[in-house]
Amino acid sequence: MALPSQQIRFIEKCYELYEQKMYRVALSVLHDETLAEDAVQDAFLQLIRHKVFFKDAGSDDCKRYIITVIRNASINIYNKRNSENKILSFSDDLESICDNRIIEEDKTEDREPYCTPLMSSLPKKYYDVVYYLVVKEYTAAETAGLLNITEANVRKRYERARKMMREAMGREGSGNHFAEGKS
Repeated sequence: MALPSQQIRFIEKCYELYEQKMYRVALSVLHDETLAEDAVQDAFLQLIRHKVFFKDAGSDDCKRYIITVIRNASINIYNKRNSENKILSFSDDLESICDNRIIEEDKTEDREPYCTPLMSSLPKKYYDVVYYLVVKEYTAAETAGLLNITEANVRKRYERARKMMREAMGREGSGNHFAEGKS
């Protein structure tokens, strides 16, 4: 995509005027230097992609617009990182459940024998999600692609599976912990 020379000069001027300010805004949102640099780059790419142009790059309107763009770019990166951390947190919770089961059983063996029966008694659609997220350590996006469902659906199924496993661990006795028709 070829930009007019006027657009190129505008972007260069914005870079000279606002790059450090944009970096500070991004750093205040993200608290990570590398991510802040990525946010600044994303913001400039967005300015180029949308062919933003102000007659005066030093105007208050231009400055407000650019600050809004960098703040939104930073928030998008923050939200993406946060959702990835939630998946990791879910995995940690499941490992904790398995570890607690081992402690309760007073065994020093590998935890897999305790998790596998618990996981295998889940309905298939929940088992698949837990298997890909925890055992195979795929991301929610990768899991969604493999199962042909949305990422939100992956997260919800994982949440429900964790709840079912917690409830099953609280019960004693019966072989199959889950009702056949429950989904």
